[in-house]
Amino acid sequence: MRTSPKALMLYARVATLAAAVVILPPVHAASDLTCTIVGASEISATGTLDALAGGKNYYETVTGAEFIVQRDTGQMMGRFVNNASWKITVLDPGSSQTSYKVLSVRKGGRVQSQFFEVRVQDKGERKPFVLVAAEVLHGTCAM
Repeated sequence: MRTSPKALMLYARVATLAAAVVILPPVHAASDLTCTIVGASEISATGTLDALAGGKNYYETVTGAEFIVQRDTGQMMGRFVNNASWKITVLDPGSSQTSYKVLSVRKGGRVQSQFFEVRVQDKGERKPFVLVAAEVLHGTCAM
């Protein structure tokens, strides 16, 4: 069975379009935050905050990892930080006087929560953040 030249051209266009979709980088809104993790800690049995060191699961490579925060929705996307399919509430949109704050909650076999805060009121290009969950991540975000 022969394929018509018209069908081949259509196939070529579809293949080119599919390749373009795969190659295009994600589009970020101007208000999105790009955050870089500087460190990770956990609460010890005595109540102190101890740095997570190498050998303690996947946090061996957390330093330098990046994630994106959509400021309007509070959704966070990255290798170590992701709240997709969680109930997300932007508690404070942030201003020149207040921090940007997000609470994410996931229910399942057990309730999990994350509290994320960026001090957008601080001067400078990089704004400090803290993410409190089972562990504490900290670093800076660029606006």
